[in-house]
Amino acid sequence: MTEPSTESSTEPSTRQPSEIQTKFHGKAQAYDRARPGYPDAAMQYIASLLPDGARIADIGAGTGKFTVPLARLGYEIAAVEPDADMRGVLAETTRPYANVTVSDGTAERTGLRDRSVDAITCAQALHWFDHDAFLAECARISRDESFLLISIYNSTSFDSAMMRGVDRGVPGVSSGGGNTTGPADSANASQAVGATAVSAGDAADIGVSARHFRDTAAAFFTHPTIRRFPNPIRYTRASWRAYMDSHSHSPLPTDPAYPAHRAWVDAIFDARSVDGILTDDNVTMIASERIHVR
Repeated sequence: MTEPSTESSTEPSTRQPSEIQTKFHGKAQAYDRARPGYPDAAMQYIASLLPDGARIADIGAGTGKFTVPLARLGYEIAAVEPDADMRGVLAETTRPYANVTVSDGTAERTGLRDRSVDAITCAQALHWFDHDAFLAECARISRDESFLLISIYNSTSFDSAMMRGVDRGVPGVSSGGGNTTGPADSANASQAVGATAVSAGDAADIGVSARHFRDTAAAFFTHPTIRRFPNPIRYTRASWRAYMDSHSHSPLPTDPAYPAHRAWVDAIFDARSVDGILTDDNVTMIASERIHVR
């Protein structure tokens, strides 16, 4: 989690782009190349929730994996991203869209004007946000006495923790559910949520991305509407490597731990792929609710 800017957030940011580095710094190219997108059915559903002519704050926009399909629907979007590396790719991917502005800010201090947006979207990001500070910022930037909050996650069957205990028999993954050579679980990322705890028994039954969705839906929403959409992904070895390199906990190629990480990633591909393709039964999950400002 990055520290919020000390700049007043009641006016648009005029500062020079920051050099904030999140855990995704140095991984923007891999993230943009290999992270799954979102199915048309999910985007059309989101469009059905939004008012005509809505201005949207897409918070934690990353490289634009969600921002771009949202822009294609014609909405005016303020895409906010704290990491300088990710934001650079975001600016390039959204360059063809005049309805998108990219700015340097955090979930808790977006730099957007008071009462300037109609809805707030968060794609694969809500588990990184400080609960109280983020919701207060949503209330500040929303035009109405309530705001529409939409959270979207891709719940992958081969997610960042590789579903401990499921990949038994894969070299580098112990039969006891622990990974002997791969990266550590990213469950620490959800500590900021401060809500629904995940029991040890749950850990083997649900992947990290699904846990993030479940926990944030419980923490940030009161009565969310939940929808799920099939979004299967087919990886080649190259795209699988890039996908696994894109996670917050994955070592960079310059890290001494990287060769072991790459060997672990390749072992999973070799064990799971069929005719050179690894199929991930990914599901896109959406939580939405209109939240009233207290």
